[in-house]
Amino acid sequence: MTGRNNISKTPAQERSTGTLVRTWMVWALIFLVMVSFMGLALRYYFIGEIPGLRFNNIKHGHSHAAILGWAFMGASGMLIHFFVKTTRSLGQYQWILFLNIVAVLGMIISFPLEGYGAWSITFSTLHVLVAYWFAVVFLKDLIKSQCSQESKKFARWSVIWMLVSTIGLWSVAPVSALLGGLHPLYFMSIQWYLHYQLIGWFSYAIIAGLIALANNNGFDIKLQKGVFEGVQVSLILTYALSVNWASPASALFYINASGVIIQAVAFYYLLKPLIRFFFKEYTIPIRGVSLLLKIGILTLIARILIQTMVVIPEVAEISYTLRMYVIAFVHLIMLGTFTLTLAGILLSERVFNINPIAISGWLAFALGFLITEFMLFGQGTMLWAGLGFVSGFYAYLFYASLLFLLGSLLALTGQWVKSADFQSTNHFSTIKIPVL
Repeated sequence: MTGRNNISKTPAQERSTGTLVRTWMVWALIFLVMVSFMGLALRYYFIGEIPGLRFNNIKHGHSHAAILGWAFMGASGMLIHFFVKTTRSLGQYQWILFLNIVAVLGMIISFPLEGYGAWSITFSTLHVLVAYWFAVVFLKDLIKSQCSQESKKFARWSVIWMLVSTIGLWSVAPVSALLGGLHPLYFMSIQWYLHYQLIGWFSYAIIAGLIALANNNGFDIKLQKGVFEGVQVSLILTYALSVNWASPASALFYINASGVIIQAVAFYYLLKPLIRFFFKEYTIPIRGVSLLLKIGILTLIARILIQTMVVIPEVAEISYTLRMYVIAFVHLIMLGTFTLTLAGILLSERVFNINPIAISGWLAFALGFLITEFMLFGQGTMLWAGLGFVSGFYAYLFYASLLFLLGSLLALTGQWVKSADFQSTNHFSTIKIPVL
């Protein structure tokens, strides 16, 4: 059995990361509120107008704030919490946090105003450089972590895949300049970035967090030989579907089909002990926290099943040509697998405060996710079957999306409300916003 990570006496220059992580995650929640607001604005464009702002500019701001703001901050903050209890690099982490806040706020302001322009590209580039700095510092600290090898392996590779994903970003500008924005290689570069961010960086980080949480509660996760390697191979092979979308070829379909089959087998053995623990053995006084974890894990399973279905050629085609399916699938990963699971993990660890306001917020967010996913997948299926469009669909989708903004606001507000009495060793009732 693996208990909580306790590090023996450390040199005086090493400092605890507890306060840093709490500040880090409050800023992540602030960005989640902003992402929810911009997402709501995008939904409103289908039923009304927003004078002075272009849809595509808001869309770019929304996607950058979601991936580089909320998701990056959430994943990196969680990794620091589990794997960097004390460090000599606390000052570097503080500067990383400060510069990333500047970069994300800059993108949130500049993208809606100018789209891709001098300022938005500058802030986006700053974020990438800060992400590289985080990777160097974190991977160095990870070596000293006393967490299990299984969790460390996923944590390490989550960051490595984050680095790999940025190859796509650096490729966009030269490809666009030399070949044009409509060349298949341009779309391949963007899909490279998204694939290794969503399926690599964020998914691996969540798995690392789940394993670490199970370990912290006395449950030892041991993976069979070849499971991690299977996950790795499947991640590489399933990129072929994105390439097939940009430049169709029958060979790419078979490569992707091989990848999703390997993925299904590998994740069966990976998720089996996690499901056993979180669905049967894990107990926490607040049922809502357990529910968030279960929904998050179920969405991970749903993602695997959906990807497995693309071995059918007709399904593979509609998976990237039907816009509502694409949006629903991305939200399945970002809002379900990542956001809800991350919330459950950090509430369990008392990094996020547990109180009625915070829990109500996360449950409202989960409800919004379930309703909008049902609507998107349902309407997409109707279009695929030739059954037409539901009258008032976009208005209903907008109203359902209000739950995201309400939920994120309540979750953020809950960080300044006293935590429940059962919160023990990691009790804190307030969090200060200043970074340095």
